Amino acid sequence: MLGQEWARSWYLLLGMIRWDRFVDCERLSIGSNLFANIAVTWPLFIVVGEVYFAWRLFSARFRLVTADDCDPLAGVEVVIPAHNEALLLPRLLSALAHQQGVDFEVTVIDDRSTDATGQIALSHGARVLRLDRRRGNNPKAGALSAWSPRPGVETVVFMDADVDLVAEDALAKLVGLARSHPDDLVSVQPFHRMFRWYEQFAFYPNLVSLIASGAFSALGPGSSRATFGPVLCCQVVRYQEVGGHVAILESVLDDQALGERFWRWGGRTILLAGRGWIEFRMYPAGFASLFEGFRKNVARGALMVRGAGAGVATLMVAAQLSALVVIATSASKVLLLAVAVLAVTCASNTLVARRIGTFWWSSVVLQLLYLPVFVWIVATSGFDLVRGQTKWRGQSMRTRR
Repeated sequence: MLGQEWARSWYLLLGMIRWDRFVDCERLSIGSNLFANIAVTWPLFIVVGEVYFAWRLFSARFRLVTADDCDPLAGVEVVIPAHNEALLLPRLLSALAHQQGVDFEVTVIDDRSTDATGQIALSHGARVLRLDRRRGNNPKAGALSAWSPRPGVETVVFMDADVDLVAEDALAKLVGLARSHPDDLVSVQPFHRMFRWYEQFAFYPNLVSLIASGAFSALGPGSSRATFGPVLCCQVVRYQEVGGHVAILESVLDDQALGERFWRWGGRTILLAGRGWIEFRMYPAGFASLFEGFRKNVARGALMVRGAGAGVATLMVAAQLSALVVIATSASKVLLLAVAVLAVTCASNTLVARRIGTFWWSSVVLQLLYLPVFVWIVATSGFDLVRGQTKWRGQSMRTRR
C-alpha cells in the first residue's frame, strides 16, 4: 500500500539506528488500512492549507489605523536599546526625524558600547542613558529596564536600532493603534531587507514564525500569543501595570515574555507585518550571527507559542521533510505524490516569503537547501535549551531559570 511505502521510507532513511531489529520492513502493515491512508493523505491536507495561507497572506491588507481620534498625538517617547550600533543608529534616527503627525522624544539606551553609539545619538538630539554594567540575564531586557518615562509621556515605542521607518506616517499609525487599544501590546514584524546571499537562510525562521503566530489566518486575524520584538508599542500606564522589562530580566525571549505578561493581565498582543512602512535588516554581520541569533530564539519561541498556527507550521515543515525522505529513499509507489507535495509547498512558501522579505524567486528550489539548515538550527537551539545556556553577541545567557 502507499501508506506502507511512505512509512517504510522513514525506516530506511534511519537505517543506521537498525530499525530492522524492531520492525520487519517487508511486512510493515502500520496497523490498519485507515491509518495507512492517513499516512499518505495528510501531506495533501497540508498542501491545501499551504495554498490557502499563501493566498490569504499575499492578498492581505494588514490593519492600520490613522490618528484621527487621537489628535494631537503628543506624549510619545521612542526608546532604542543600543549596544555598539554606531553603523545602524544614524539611519533610524534620520527616519524618525522625518516622521509626521506625532510629537515625540527619543531616548537611546547606550548599553556599554565601545564605539560612537552615544555620541551619534546625542548629535541627533536624542536623550542618552548610559549603562555601565549588565542587568539580569537578557542584555536587551536589562537595558530597557533602566528606562523610566519622562513626565507627560503616555505612549512608549520600543524600537531596535536596525529598524527603518520607510513611511513618514509609520510612527503616527503605530501610536494611533496603540491608543485605540490601551490594554494591548502592539507588535510589528518589519519587512526583511536582504543584500547578501547568506541572509536568504532566514527563509524558514521568518516563514515559520509568521505562520506559527496565527495572527494572519482566519482563526485569529491580528491577535496572537506570539510577539515580534523589533517594534513594540503600548500605553505607559499599562506597561507599568504588567511590570515592564524589570519583570522579565531573566527571560531569553524578552519580547515574548513581555507579551505573555500583557495576556496574563487581561490584554493581548496585536501583530502587524511591516511591508511598506517598517523595514529592517536582521543580520548584516555574516552567517555566523544569523545562525546564532535564530539559535537563541527558535526552540524557546516554539515552546511559548501556542494554538493552531504553531501546529500548522509544524505540519508544514513535516510535510516537506516527509516528501524529501520519500524522494531520498526512492519509494517508487509514492514518488510522484512526494514530488507534488514538495512542488506545491515550495511554491506557496516562496509566495509568502516574498510578502515578508526580499527573498529570491529562486527560493522555490533553494529552500530545499534552506530546510536542512533550519532543522539544524532547531536541533542546536533545542540542545541549548536542554543544557540551559546559549550565547548572543558574545554574551552568555541562561535558557532556563
